[in-house]
Amino acid sequence: MFKKLKNKKGFTLIEIIVVIVILAVLMAVAVPSVMSYMNEGKNAKYQTAARTVLIDAQTQYAKGVADGDDSETAVNKAVKYIEEKTYTGDISVKEVTITVDGGKDAAEKDVTKVGCKIEIDGNPKAVTIDANKKVTVSDSES
Repeated sequence: MFKKLKNKKGFTLIEIIVVIVILAVLMAVAVPSVMSYMNEGKNAKYQTAARTVLIDAQTQYAKGVADGDDSETAVNKAVKYIEEKTYTGDISVKEVTITVDGGKDAAEKDVTKVGCKIEIDGNPKAVTIDANKKVTVSDSES
């Protein structure tokens, strides 16, 4: 009644289940890592924009001081310049705060920290960068 098939073809149910379990374990390990790398890539855009804003702030502050402005006036001019500047791509910079520190007069001070809201492709994030170019990116409260 039951004949053994000499040309047995196909996989058993157990073999298929084992392969599915192995794939599920690999996916459970791989997916979080891939998502982490994707988030780091997105934050890299904000970090690059923040570095540009820091350089602009330092340059405009130094220019204002060289023109004879006091520290507060130079900071205000730098903030106005940054907020009005058109950055490449779909990048807008808003709510800029510049911190200066150093000596007693404006010429001895320098920009030590810049905080702002950077919006890239319609997604705003709060970004701070210090003079050592350490960038902190966090979700923005709109």
